[in-house]
Parts: sequence; C-alpha cells; structure tokens
Amino acid sequence: MYRPVKECDMREMNPLIIMAAGKGSRMRAGGDVPDWVLEEAASRPKAMIRIGRDRKPLLQLLIEQACAEGLHDICVVLAEDDRITRPHFKAHPVEGTKLDFVVQAIPAGRNKPAGTAQAVELALEHHPDWQGESVAVANGDNLPPGGMFRAMLDSDACLPAFDRNHLGLAPERVRAFAVIRKGRGGELLGIDEKPSDAVIESSRWEDGTVRVSMNYFRLPYTRLLEAVRDVPEHPERKERELPMAISLWSRHHPGQLDVMPIAGAFLDLTHPKDILSAGNRIDEGGHRLLD
Repeated sequence: MYRPVKECDMREMNPLIIMAAGKGSRMRAGGDVPDWVLEEAASRPKAMIRIGRDRKPLLQLLIEQACAEGLHDICVVLAEDDRITRPHFKAHPVEGTKLDFVVQAIPAGRNKPAGTAQAVELALEHHPDWQGESVAVANGDNLPPGGMFRAMLDSDACLPAFDRNHLGLAPERVRAFAVIRKGRGGELLGIDEKPSDAVIESSRWEDGTVRVSMNYFRLPYTRLLEAVRDVPEHPERKERELPMAISLWSRHHPGQLDVMPIAGAFLDLTHPKDILSAGNRIDEGGHRLLD
C-alpha cells in the first residue's frame, strides 16, 4: 500500500484542510522532562512544536508529507492568537504547495472555539475554488504514518479506520479515541467519541479488531460543507464536532463513504514527554503504513 513519492507533483490540486487551532492545555501540564521541552510546550502552538534533530515543527513535517503524497492546495486553520505559524511558513515555504490560512476566532460569550466542524466550515468557505474537488481533513497535532494520504486518494469519500493495536501510542491514550462502528455491508454505523468499555467491545469488527478515527476524512467539497454546516452542537461539550458531522452525514447518505481499514503508527503531541519520544521516532525513520 505504501507508495513513496520522490518529489512533489503539481498535476492535481487534491486540497487538504489542517486543523491547527487547538490550545493543547495538557501540553502545558509539566512533567519529568528537560527545561527546554517545557519552554517549547509553553511558548508555541501545539502544531508548531519542534521535534527531532532538525527541530522542524510537527506541522511542517505534516505539510511536507501531504505534498509528497499528492496533496498540494493546503489551508491551515489557526487560533486567533497564533503569532508563530504564518511567519514561519513565510520564512520556510514548503516547495510544491499552495498554502494559506484562516483564523478560527472564539465567539463572544465563549471561552473556546465552536469546534472542529466549524474549523472545517471556515476553510471550505474560504475556498470556493475547491468546488468539484474532494477535500481531505487532517489534525495539525499528530503525524500519520507515511503513505496514508496517498491511500486516501484512492477514494473520493473515505474514512481511514485505524487498528488501535498498531497506533504506537500509550494504551491509556488510545482508549479515549473515537471508535468506528461498521455494518456487515461495510457501511459506517457511527463514530463514538470517549467510548465506554461496553461501546468499545460492541464496536469490534468481524475480524476482531477495534478501529478508531484519528480525525482524518476525505469528502467531495459540497458534501463535506453540507456535513459540517448541518451538525448540531454537542449537548455537553458545547462544540460542533467533525466526527459527529461525518457520522450523521453518512447515516443520511448510506453507502457513500468508504470505511478504509488501515494500520500504522502515529506521532502524537499531547504531553510534554511526547516532544522527546516523537523526535526520537522521527530520527529513527521507518514511519509508514503497515503492509
């Protein structure tokens, strides 16, 4: 499945939205790590934390990977107080990409943005030129296994379903990820965030695996815009959430979303110690999809 690309090919647009407006409060929780790690976590947006011997921001690694695997028009959704991301990419452009930014402001009367579905809605409204294209969506604070974006291009509408046993992340962290329920015909039944043990067990696929969403999706422009505009606010978390948007849209359009079983390890930045472990794994290489 893994198909490396030596250089960026600009023949197709293949747009991508990267959600990078998260605050990463747990990244500032401290821990038994060097002072420079704590400073890095406290002073930079989570997606712009630098890792590895080359000290590249995670977001830059993500954009470089997406471009190498065929996604070229990229819109990054930023927090309104982000003063680091734009200047960095102006000074260090990623060759082969058409990169721009939108800001997800915090609405009056709230203490946080309105959710990931709104972030995607803002990026789509900023890009009416993407109509007629399928648009991928990615998180800005983790790095998927190499080859994942290339695999997504095989379908106009897909949800990568990751085998939780191969994510390469701590079990207690994986337990909090949204699980994917699939019907016998391959259709998406739902994406359950923060699942209970009972929901996790009931979500096992026919092969016995539990598969999770890492907030990566791909849908045609108009269908994705419909999904994120129509999703209601979560009654407890008070956010319009992307997994729920995709889940509801698929329920109303059965059989139109490919649930793509996939396996591979992620690099994830949640706690300060992740800066060290992710950097070590980048330096070691071998970050790709499993066969």
